[in-house]
Amino acid sequence: MSNEINPAIGAMLKSARDWLTHEHSLFRSLNLEPVLIGKGRATFAVDLPADFADADGTVHGSLMTIIMDSIFGLAVFTALEQMKPIATINLRADYITNATAGIRVICTSECNEIHGDVAFVSGDVKTQGDNRLLATGTGTFMVGTRSTSKGSRL
Repeated sequence: MSNEINPAIGAMLKSARDWLTHEHSLFRSLNLEPVLIGKGRATFAVDLPADFADADGTVHGSLMTIIMDSIFGLAVFTALEQMKPIATINLRADYITNATAGIRVICTSECNEIHGDVAFVSGDVKTQGDNRLLATGTGTFMVGTRSTSKGSRL
């Protein structure tokens, strides 16, 4: 396996980044910024806006889950040799401490293995600057989710 991202997948990731940062209303509000994109790795900086916080300023865990799911999925794409659709099978998130609205966080992900048509990813979310751990997670993704036959692939 090469350490280089397939150029076609790199072009798709650039298009996806442009769409997410300029067109997608949720990710545009998060000020999504790539920090590192490499073979099997994706790291992004993200703002946690007050729109996603409760009255005391604590960001809802579901936003952290959406961020991890999206960045974990990008790590899968970078690990592929050819473009294939993916879908989340399972995502486990462990919240270590509350996140406060208005801070910037770093979501780091690594595609640890692709076995057959299943990819395994792990990562975390930390505060930018002081590197305080907010959440860790693991994800399992189906690779090549489109099929000519009807029925479940599981």
